[in-house]
Amino acid sequence: MQRILFLTITALLVGAFVGLLLQKEEIYLLLATENISFEMTVWTALFLYLLSILLVVIVILVLTWVLGKKGIRSWLIIRGERKNLESTKKGLVYFIDYDWKKAADTLEKSAKKSLIPSINYIFSAKAAAELEDYERAYSNLGSLKLVDPKADSVSEKIRAELLLREEKFEESIEILNGLLKKFPRDSAVNKLLIDCYYLTEKWSELQKSLSHIKKNQVLIASSFELLELETYQNLLKHFKWDKSKHIHEHIEKIDDLWEMIPKHIQSHPSIISQYFDLLDYVDNTEKITPLVIKQIKKSWNHELIRRLGNTKHSAPEKILSVAEKWLFDRPDDPILLECLGNLCINASLLGKAKDYFSAALKIKSSPGLFLKLGKVLSEIGEEEESRLMFERGLEESI
Repeated sequence: MQRILFLTITALLVGAFVGLLLQKEEIYLLLATENISFEMTVWTALFLYLLSILLVVIVILVLTWVLGKKGIRSWLIIRGERKNLESTKKGLVYFIDYDWKKAADTLEKSAKKSLIPSINYIFSAKAAAELEDYERAYSNLGSLKLVDPKADSVSEKIRAELLLREEKFEESIEILNGLLKKFPRDSAVNKLLIDCYYLTEKWSELQKSLSHIKKNQVLIASSFELLELETYQNLLKHFKWDKSKHIHEHIEKIDDLWEMIPKHIQSHPSIISQYFDLLDYVDNTEKITPLVIKQIKKSWNHELIRRLGNTKHSAPEKILSVAEKWLFDRPDDPILLECLGNLCINASLLGKAKDYFSAALKIKSSPGLFLKLGKVLSEIGEEEESRLMFERGLEESI
């Protein structure tokens, strides 16, 4: 503080001394060259000096403003950025409107000068994929990696989607499994993997993924329930039979598969039907018959009724007595009547079988029913009626 005060006083004294000299004597300043000379008072020279400094300062300030953040250059930059942003917005609008050609062209064109080039390349790649121009789509993904190295996972995700579209399922699955290890809760990765497994009918892999899908809430509840049901349906439907193995080994594998199915799925009619068909193939339906009867009582299902009637049972009379009770509620159900007729044949009750088949034909005729009734009539010696049934069945089948 003392130093500043000393310098100020010194400057004032020097200024006062110079001013005193200038008042006492007229001092001139001479500037000369070989051919030209200028003579002026010190006051005039000082004024011109200060004026020139002022002009230089003004020029510097003007140039700084023009080239600075708030100047013309900045205005031109902002104007260009706004123009490119509008192009990006327009491209995204085209994308939303499913105008894939314009979307791809607009987004690609504005990508290099875009404030968000990664968005341009992502959606231009997707638009190109919709046009099935996969070479162009992969090119955009390459550009995405160059402008945004951190977008590698996004790029790989889109690449997997493109491979899925091209039906290159194995390559897509390989990429998606790699991404799943890094991002186990990523919904897009999980959904793409579900699609790959579903389209390639890899039901075992899909079944192994169900717990992960449920845990991470990849799908809404209704969609997950449908996927879960379809997965187990297809596991049963596409059960692999190995002719080199003994029948008991197949039964064990079928039982293991059944135990793997959640309890709430086991009671579904379509699952029971598929399981019933497997056991019927190995002649082991006795195990599931009580479950079929229980499910029919719970929820009436014609597919289960048909299977119950078409299968041979060791004690058909017991099943017949249970099924006949259903007639009280459904006396005019042709599927039930046909089922009862089949059970009667299995129990060697041909007279009752004739009555049930005849009743079913009165409600709804079919070639199969005529054939069954014809066989029963032939067995009990009514040959003329039998021949007539066979003829009517043949006529109806034509």
